[in-house]
Amino acid sequence: MTETNAPTLSSATIGSWAALGNMSRALDTMNAAIHAEEGAPRMAVYFGRSGVGKTVGAAYVTARTGAAYVLARSVWTQRAFLEATAREVGLVSLERTATRLMDQIIEQLQVQPRPLLIDEMDHLARKNVTEVIRDIYDATDIPVMMIGEEKLPAKLKEWDRFDNRLIAINQAMPATIEDGRMLRDCYCKRVSVADDLVDYFTHRCQGITRRIIVNLQRANTAAIDELGVTTIDKKAWGNRTVMTGDLPTIHHHPKSH
Repeated sequence: MTETNAPTLSSATIGSWAALGNMSRALDTMNAAIHAEEGAPRMAVYFGRSGVGKTVGAAYVTARTGAAYVLARSVWTQRAFLEATAREVGLVSLERTATRLMDQIIEQLQVQPRPLLIDEMDHLARKNVTEVIRDIYDATDIPVMMIGEEKLPAKLKEWDRFDNRLIAINQAMPATIEDGRMLRDCYCKRVSVADDLVDYFTHRCQGITRRIIVNLQRANTAAIDELGVTTIDKKAWGNRTVMTGDLPTIHHHPKSH
C-alpha cells in the first residue's frame, strides 16, 4: 500500500456524516460520473464556499468509491501534480520526464481503473495543468471529480475542450437546521446540547459547518468546565460569544488631555 493524503473518517463517523445533505450531494456528484452511460462525459465538479464541508465530503466519497485522492497545492507545477497523482494510483518508481510520467499514470489506470478525486482544484485551474488532467481522462475514461471554491465552474469554462467533458456540476450548500442537529449528535457525546442552542449556532454561523462544530465544542466545554452540568441550552449559554468568523471591531478612543 502506498501512503495517501486522503482525509480519513472512521466507519462510525462515516455513518454519522452520511445523512448530511452535503455528503449525499458530494457522492451524487461522483456517482454521476461513475455511472454515466457509454459515450457520455465522466467528469464532474463539486464546489462551494469555504467551510461548508467539502473536504469531509471528499473523505466520504473517497471512502465510498475507492477513488484516488489528490489534494492540490497552490505552488504545484505540472510535474508536482503528476507526481502526486502517480503515488495515489499506486506507482512507486516514477519516470523522470513529465511525458513519461503521464504515460505511467495512464498505463496504471488502464490496468487498474479507479475514480480520481482532485481537491482544491482552484489551484490547478490554469491551462497547462487542466490540459494534463484532460489528457489523463481522455486516455483512460476514468471518472474524475474536481472540488473547489465558488468560482471553480467559471474558471473551468474558460477552456471549452475541458468544460464540454463535464457531466455534473453540484454545489455544496450551507448546513440546514437538520444538519446542525446531526453535527451535534456526532460531536457532543459528553454533553446534551439542546435543539434551541444548536439551531442558534447554525443560524449565527450562516450554515458554515466548520464554525458550527467549533461552537458545539465550546458548548461542551462551557457545560462541563464552567457550569458543571451535562446539559446546556440557549438560556444557559447566555451572552457568551458565538464564533462566527467575523473579525472583532477595535474601537479607538481619543486620548484626553
